[in-house]
Amino acid sequence: MLLQNLRKSIKPGMWIIVIAFIASLFFMYGRGERGQKPLAEVNGVAISYQKFAQSYQDVYENYRQIYEEEPSPQLEEYLRYYVLSELMENELLWQEAKKAKIKVSEEELNDVIKKIMEPFGSQEAFMRYLDSRHISYSDFKEDIKRGMTINELIQRVKESIRVTDEEIKDYWIMENEEVGVSYIFLEPDKYKKEVKTTPEEIEKYYEEHKENFTIPEKVKVDYILIKSEEFLDKIGEPIKETLEAYYQEHLAYFRVSEKRKASHILIELISSASEEEKKAKEKIEEIEKKLKEGADFATLAKEYSEDSFSAEEGGDLGFFAYSEVVPSFAEALFSLKEQGEVSEIVKTPFGYHLIKLTEIEEAHILLFEEVKEQVRQMWVKEESENLAGKEIENIRKEIEEKKVTVSEYIESHPQRGKTTPFFAQGEEIEGLGWVSQFSETAFSLAQGEISSPLRILEGYCLINLKEKKPSYIPPLKEVTEETKEKLIEEKTMKIAEEKASQVEKEAKKGKNLSLLAKELDLEYKSIEPFKRTDSIEGISSQDREKFVQTTFSLKKEEISKPLNLTNGYYIIKLTQRELLLEDFFKEKEKFKETLLFQKRTKTLNLWLQKLKEKAKIVDNSSLYIP
Repeated sequence: MLLQNLRKSIKPGMWIIVIAFIASLFFMYGRGERGQKPLAEVNGVAISYQKFAQSYQDVYENYRQIYEEEPSPQLEEYLRYYVLSELMENELLWQEAKKAKIKVSEEELNDVIKKIMEPFGSQEAFMRYLDSRHISYSDFKEDIKRGMTINELIQRVKESIRVTDEEIKDYWIMENEEVGVSYIFLEPDKYKKEVKTTPEEIEKYYEEHKENFTIPEKVKVDYILIKSEEFLDKIGEPIKETLEAYYQEHLAYFRVSEKRKASHILIELISSASEEEKKAKEKIEEIEKKLKEGADFATLAKEYSEDSFSAEEGGDLGFFAYSEVVPSFAEALFSLKEQGEVSEIVKTPFGYHLIKLTEIEEAHILLFEEVKEQVRQMWVKEESENLAGKEIENIRKEIEEKKVTVSEYIESHPQRGKTTPFFAQGEEIEGLGWVSQFSETAFSLAQGEISSPLRILEGYCLINLKEKKPSYIPPLKEVTEETKEKLIEEKTMKIAEEKASQVEKEAKKGKNLSLLAKELDLEYKSIEPFKRTDSIEGISSQDREKFVQTTFSLKKEEISKPLNLTNGYYIIKLTQRELLLEDFFKEKEKFKETLLFQKRTKTLNLWLQKLKEKAKIVDNSSLYIP
């Protein structure tokens, strides 16, 4: 990412544009001719299919590079939806930005473009990168300008959103309040011996719940798999010129982000009370004065800094990227121009800082000689994948021309294929394991149909649907034991519920829960205070939210109604409720920053949703996209 070196010269949030561009996820506008009927329209402005196709291809290729596999059919469908939604959303935001008369100066635009180019070493290298992505410079420049304008609109909306002290306090309570509980647990299996079933009851239960015994659709396939690794030995050693050309086409892979080394002096802000804040500010101002008079920064850090971790090292924090520290600290550090320069006083959730820039590790592209072996490995891997892809295409062509079946091909080439047992969606596939795109493709085929070449992690495959068993509900005689078990489970849960209600009544009479559990031979447990976000001993992750909602809704000493969780019934008593409000004032600023981020994100999404509701959006994608 180019996040670090861009922070020095552009507004907060602008880095998103740059990251999006470098990752090839920024959506292109204004390319190509409009079709006779646009893919979509936003308030009368057309979005062409070519815009969509370019954007989709970028996202698709990015996915392949990251995950080293083809997206599944379901994921492809989602990606198409995502790309079109983003195009329409960006057009809507662009229109809104123009209404707000937001302008980006040529100077600002050129500054951002310059920062994007820096890690590439030269304008020529950057232009080669654009060429490899089939992007003209004028299109690139227009995209960045448009993105900067939209970003400024979003920043204005965000900056208009505030949080009140009451909101911060409520959020802090939600995050920090603790409760302690004790409970009695009733396990249904304990009552299995009391349960009797008759054939008539089993039949009745089956008739009422027969859909629960459905056997899912299953398929059996023949598949041919050509592994990329088969071709590793067949690829000759590439010449230097080949690797250099490959390196130039993939410069973005070899970017190293800017990092900065800093030292700081911290005066902690223990409370946000005005008197405490005043004392802390006066103390840091006194230190700043000593610095300006010529005192040594490291010496002052050792003497005055309240960051015990770094003070002994003269305030040294080491190297870090912009995103690795709180925004206000990062903004100050990355705005410093020269090594040895000290910032103005900076306030963060931790207190007041003076920050010294001690070293800069510039963002840069690793030289070819530094990554030559990595480039070679990437090239070899890509070449082997290409050869595997060509081989699978040749096999498909051979099958079609010779009119042989996939099964016959496998018989003559057993090392390259297999016939699977029947499997359902989501189940592992013999010989492959769990491969979602393989499974989804297999289930999308018609009887006897052969798939297009499918790229998976190991290489490329062809799938032929051999047989499909439709989903069906088995007759009772095939699932009698399973039905009986389900009926017994239902009956034991009912007994447990009735007994839990009796326990609740006794507990509400004032009986000690521990003694009551002992008297009834039930499980009793006492839990130390926990927060809403903590894991809870003995409570599964799927039940935790329900357990937390119940416990935090109780008053001290109150007994809950029977709580039905996946493993049984709980009767809960709230024994403790802890909240040290004095801690709130120590942590208020930190929680304010987090809450503000959450509120701005939520409000921005709601604002955007309202824009969409008011806009006239025409979606013709069904005419173009399957």
